[in-house]
Amino acid sequence: MGRFPIWPLLVGFVMLLWACGCGPTREYHYRLADHLAAGECRAALELVEENRADYGSNAELLYLLDSAMANFRCGENAAAQQKFQAAEQLAEKLWTESLTANTLALVTNDYLLPYAGEDFERVLINLFAALSYLKAGQTDEALVECRRLDSLLNLYNSKYDQENVYKEDAFARYLSGMLHEVDNALDDAYIDYAKAHRIYNDYHKAYDTPMPPFLVEDLLRLAAKVDRLDEVAEIAEQAGGQPPLRHEDTQALGRIVFIHLNGEAPEKTEDRIFLPTLGYGPLTIAFPRMEIIPPACRKTIVALISEEGEHIASEGFLAEDINRIAVKDLDDRKGRIIAKTMARAVAKQVAIHQIANAGKNRGNRDLLITLFNLINMLVEQADTRSWRSLPGEIYMTRMYVPAGTYQVEVTACRDDIPLQTVKVAAGETRFIVYDGKKAAP
Repeated sequence: MGRFPIWPLLVGFVMLLWACGCGPTREYHYRLADHLAAGECRAALELVEENRADYGSNAELLYLLDSAMANFRCGENAAAQQKFQAAEQLAEKLWTESLTANTLALVTNDYLLPYAGEDFERVLINLFAALSYLKAGQTDEALVECRRLDSLLNLYNSKYDQENVYKEDAFARYLSGMLHEVDNALDDAYIDYAKAHRIYNDYHKAYDTPMPPFLVEDLLRLAAKVDRLDEVAEIAEQAGGQPPLRHEDTQALGRIVFIHLNGEAPEKTEDRIFLPTLGYGPLTIAFPRMEIIPPACRKTIVALISEEGEHIASEGFLAEDINRIAVKDLDDRKGRIIAKTMARAVAKQVAIHQIANAGKNRGNRDLLITLFNLINMLVEQADTRSWRSLPGEIYMTRMYVPAGTYQVEVTACRDDIPLQTVKVAAGETRFIVYDGKKAAP
């Protein structure tokens, strides 16, 4: 092949290929999901730590998120919060700093860049940190996470135009409103309920997620309390008038909010196409696609059984469809992803052509082009990194009940599952987070 020093280049490409292959395997994520679904917490936590090195330095954020989620689902609140806080700080740093590695990514693939998280994933860091605090009964700390989340959503709203559908989170706003109400900040609670109502209208168009019926009741109830019914007159007319309970009525009752984390997050997979060119060899283009994993069941019915044996039941409604948010978020960026991938493919083809025609290597031009194109086919990979330990859906219901002690049962996948005993006082709100195996202790 002449005296042109191509072997260092080949070795470099192979090293880049090895670097691109770093990251936990699909089998690892399946094992982690199985352990968590079965309540095998020790095995789940050990699995994450044993595979920490496989994440690599460019997927440190995903290690923190998977570790946080495993600890969250296992009731290890202190460890979960430590990981969530570290993940939030790292995601913010990666999102705001200039990406100096872009030049390398242009000639290889995006795995050379640190994974900074999708926009919705960054919001869900604060949301699940809040849910972790709620599992531990720490509503004040959960409200702090909602305030951090509010700052992030305000940043999205100031940064993005209509090109991005996801720049608000309806369920997060609804949860924030409930927590403000627990804190007796009724004006703030009303504002969050109003925002959640507006965003759920957008959710219905973008993700086919309907308006939660309880949200309308909560919005009208607080609008009457803070003397802002004129702002929601149209909503009140559509709902048929005043809500069934006035705010004063709710203070004589307890409120139980049941949050169900259902299914698994979608998986990013790769689509690959080959485009013929004149004289440069085929263009290899790889780009990501979200693949939804259908949950085993969706309908959730929550029953509260009083000490007197009275049953109070309510069906959960879909509050957050993470599956569809992930798919839509990626679709919104697909044009930019493909344009970047095309530019990278063309740049690599030009580089291959220049190397093959350099100096004394012209006689081996066709062989070199073929060789480098084969290597390029292996190196070109779509970035399929994502927060796989998220649930696919979040269901919620809330019930106003007389003060007392209740046994909580949930019916899911036709199974009646006894959970925990909860005591609620008049004017008190109790949150129960159920992840498919057990509720918070």
